[in-house]
Amino acid sequence: MSDKPISAICIGECMVELRPVADGHLKRGFAGDAYNTAVYLKRSAPEIDVAFLTATGDESLSDAMVETWRAAGISDRLVFRIPGERPALYLIETNARGDRKFHYWRSETPAKEWLRLLMARGGAQVLDQANLVYVSGISLAILSHADRLAAVQLLGSLKTKVAFDPNIRPALWKSMDEARHVFEAMVKIAAIVLPSRQDYQLMYGMDDPQAQIEFTAMLTKGEIALTCDEDGVRLRMGETVVPLPTQAVTVVDTSGAGDSFNGAYLAARLRGQSPLDAAKAGLAMAARVVAQPGAIIPA
Repeated sequence: MSDKPISAICIGECMVELRPVADGHLKRGFAGDAYNTAVYLKRSAPEIDVAFLTATGDESLSDAMVETWRAAGISDRLVFRIPGERPALYLIETNARGDRKFHYWRSETPAKEWLRLLMARGGAQVLDQANLVYVSGISLAILSHADRLAAVQLLGSLKTKVAFDPNIRPALWKSMDEARHVFEAMVKIAAIVLPSRQDYQLMYGMDDPQAQIEFTAMLTKGEIALTCDEDGVRLRMGETVVPLPTQAVTVVDTSGAGDSFNGAYLAARLRGQSPLDAAKAGLAMAARVVAQPGAIIPA
């Protein structure tokens, strides 16, 4: 019997986060959807080896970022440092309802080089060492067109399990046609699909969660956990769809809701728990996160 720990690789971008605090000041942090998911996966299952695969710079902000990842228990063995580069940045504005608006400075993000640098390291051989590879639509959208096609092909070639959250951000895509093409290709690859209701609204103008589940089920035999904001989660297992309600909390900031759900869900599945128990764990984690400010709440 192998003593090798269960492992997961989360692929994507981490940025400098600025969010308002008292008296008009801004607080600096580090966040990004795939990184947030890695953090909540690790917190939910500390025994799992969680690695973050990304590219960043070699200056002081990047140094602080990597130290933050290490402090969170995230392995940086797949973090590529690019001389002369610096990380992307975003500012959060949050209204009284907890809804947020993002302002990004990310056009030159070094994370867009993750595929090229991974392929130089070994590509599929590296990823197949993990029990799970997690990737989001943002992880793919930041790539060049050619790299995006190559990334989808690489992920489709893996022997290990792939989890995918579309996390559609229209500003990152040249067109919704391109976003739809990548979404449909990735859903066919993924064993676990973690979309949101908003993803389908943006890509297809489709608002009904049941229709969204049925559409996705035509593309994959994998499990689907569809997050529907205040309406909870629709979980599809085989031919069964189970609705699960959100936990009642006072919402302060929804920034990390989906990522925290994903992290706790994937941790539970890697531990061998059922999709139903995993979804309950995800909802519990998301309830804790939205009740506090910031995408990553204090441990």
